[in-house]
Amino acid sequence: GVMDTMRYDNWLIRQGLPESDKYGVLFDPLCIHNLELLVSSTSAEIVITSSWKDWMTYEMLVAMWKERNLPGFLLDVTPTCSNHRGDEIEKWLEYYSEYTKNEKYNYVIIDDLGEIDFNEEQLSHLIQVDPYCGLDEDATVKAIEILKDNIKR
Repeated sequence: GVMDTMRYDNWLIRQGLPESDKYGVLFDPLCIHNLELLVSSTSAEIVITSSWKDWMTYEMLVAMWKERNLPGFLLDVTPTCSNHRGDEIEKWLEYYSEYTKNEKYNYVIIDDLGEIDFNEEQLSHLIQVDPYCGLDEDATVKAIEILKDNIKR
C-alpha cells in the first residue's frame, strides 16, 4: 500500500503488463520518485516494517532494492516479535537506541495501516497513506516535515 499501489496495479493490468517480478509486486514509479525526494531531502535510511519481511530475508530485500535501483539505504527490518506493528517498531527502536548509545532517534512511520496498529507514542510519527495512491506528494511533504522537525528538537 505504500509502494505497491492499487492505482499502478490497475494501470499495469490495463496495459497487459506483468504486475510482479521475481521479488513480488512491482512498485509504483510515482512512489519511488517520492521516496527518492524524501531520502535526498533528509538523508533518511529505511527500515522495513512491512509484511514483506515475513517472506523475504533482509538479504533478499537488499538484493531487490539494488536490482530495482530503488532509492535510499535499506538499513534493517523490524523484528517479527508481535502481531502488532507498533510493538515491532518499538522493539527495533529500543535495540537501535542501545546499539548506537543514542537516546534520541529521528523517525517517521509511513504505512497504510491505521492508528490502531501503532503505539500511542508513535502516532505523532505516523503518516497513514491510502493504498490506492501510496506514498504520494502530500505524504512525502509530511514525512519530510516530521523528520526535519525532529532534527531541530
